[in-house]
Amino acid sequence: MKRVLLWTAPRCVSTAFERSIMTLKNSKILHEPYSTAYYFGPERQSPRYLTTPIDEKATYRAVNMALQKEYDGKYLLFSKDMAYCVENKHHLFLEDGFKDFEHTFLIRNPVKAVYSLYKLSTNPKLTGWDYFDPVEAGFQQIFELYEFLQKHMLRAVVIVDVDDLLAFPNETMMSYCDALGIQYEKKMTSWEPGPIPEWDVWAGWHDDALKSSGFRRKTSTTKKTEIDLNGLPEEVISTIEKSKKYYDKLYASRIRPKNVATA
Repeated sequence: MKRVLLWTAPRCVSTAFERSIMTLKNSKILHEPYSTAYYFGPERQSPRYLTTPIDEKATYRAVNMALQKEYDGKYLLFSKDMAYCVENKHHLFLEDGFKDFEHTFLIRNPVKAVYSLYKLSTNPKLTGWDYFDPVEAGFQQIFELYEFLQKHMLRAVVIVDVDDLLAFPNETMMSYCDALGIQYEKKMTSWEPGPIPEWDVWAGWHDDALKSSGFRRKTSTTKKTEIDLNGLPEEVISTIEKSKKYYDKLYASRIRPKNVATA
């Protein structure tokens, strides 16, 4: 069984990316298992849900076991998660059980990602999300995990940029699959909208992906909307600026859409 982990940050189109992988036959998808441990488990690292009772079963060890488990009839195990949820836990990936895992990354321009996180983090409809936490922007943690894997695993990891994905969805997914030795299928970039029970734990966060029927391809004729940072809290602006330096380093090592010339 091929096992692939996708590490990302909030608001990076990662749930749509996961939905794309779900179109592949004989695949087992685990949706953000480390996030559950990070927020709700006995080892939780975030103060966001402190009023929520601890889920004693949501341990990092339990997540590791689920990822390393054999799933009969499945050729691919895929799990996407937030890199900040394994901060201080990188040593886990040195275990023998992870030696054959492929680690991949999905990144997005922080101006777009962090701004979107800020807007959603202050949405009164989302339980527990009544403030912006710079830690959850996640770009520093993505970069630190990337460096850790490069140092200790001595293997290349695959980085995808959201702008490439949305401009060239088929070509980007083709490059991603080729890099991992996964069979690419043309239907990967379109799907039927509808509920995904595994996503219910994060109600409100995945509405766009649930309603989508594929990647919303952006072309040169697509109207560009500039994000006005004026008036944003200083904390948000500084988080964007800090995230940008990590993003730029990762962006330089991204894979390119297959058969497409990009800058």
